Amino acid sequence: MLSGLIRLWQFAVTGRKMSSLQPLKIVVRCPNWVGDLVMCTPALRALRHHFTGAHISVMVKPSLRPVIENLLFFDEIIEYEPRGRDRGMKKYLSCINRLKRKQFDLGILLPHSFSSALVFYLASIPQRVGYSRNARGWMLTHCLEPFRERGKIVPVHMVKLYLTMCKTLGCQELDEHVELKTSASADSWVDGYFADQGIVPGDLTIVMIPGATFGSSKCWGVSYFARVADTLIREYGARILIAPGPGEVGIAQSIKQAMEETSIDRGDTVLPLDLLMALIKRCSLLISNDTGPRHFGVAFDKPVIVIMGPTDPRYTDYNLDKTVVIREAVDCAPCHLKECPSDHRCMTRITPEKVLAAARDVIVKYNLVKQ
Repeated sequence: MLSGLIRLWQFAVTGRKMSSLQPLKIVVRCPNWVGDLVMCTPALRALRHHFTGAHISVMVKPSLRPVIENLLFFDEIIEYEPRGRDRGMKKYLSCINRLKRKQFDLGILLPHSFSSALVFYLASIPQRVGYSRNARGWMLTHCLEPFRERGKIVPVHMVKLYLTMCKTLGCQELDEHVELKTSASADSWVDGYFADQGIVPGDLTIVMIPGATFGSSKCWGVSYFARVADTLIREYGARILIAPGPGEVGIAQSIKQAMEETSIDRGDTVLPLDLLMALIKRCSLLISNDTGPRHFGVAFDKPVIVIMGPTDPRYTDYNLDKTVVIREAVDCAPCHLKECPSDHRCMTRITPEKVLAAARDVIVKYNLVKQ
């Protein structure tokens, strides 16, 4: 009853549909995860095409800035990290005051969190758009209902979720293709690195991402990665690059130690995201756990093999023309737990042979080994 009254009050105050908004200054609160940030690029593109005369700012974590900073869909990046360098009441209030000074007239919330809506509410942004989740609807002037079936919220891929919001704002450009752009300096770094490693055009270059920031439940076995790498080197002369994320160097080193063949020596270094993007842009094939950088491969139209266990594939079910998702149907998945409380069967039952079969199919289908 109370939420219904609040909605009626909001409609009386705004007095117009979202599609009629004509803002001059827009701020978009972007997602906090790498994969979700990549999946919001179609929404950023749609907003840019629709609000051609508006000044568009995006709020992103500083560590994720390299992912989107070369795109042309916005005019300004505002760095904000509430659980990092911007933590604490003083910095929180400073962020709110900074938003007030910029005098935005439309705030678009891509994350579903209560805290993201609270910032825009306290910053007195007059129009605030987002999904009605996590008891935050009263802070939004324009609420979108989550996708439901039989009254229950159901997963949909994030590209669709974000573009649906853009559609309600009047956007007509709703292409689901995710888009990234690398910097000239990052591309130059890859050129130099490949030259140093003797990698030439035509080499089967495979990037493996064996970690997952989300938690250990998403991680496939070290010995499994090692067996796949050894086999692809023996069968195709593949050049294998193991790319760990923050806190995952130990995983990469363990894979190298378990291998009988030799990988390219990147397993002891965490690449910045801009260099990792450029590296994946130049590789032949990406083999990855279900983690953020897998979406770099999609953005650069690369064949991708995803080893997926505890997560629901419906959240990332988009642009799968060149993506092979390998899953096992187990009764406890998807659980979305960071650590498995049981035997991790969703991942251990995905054998190296299954991943190798997918890799061989992809290599043949896309002619990745030149005769």
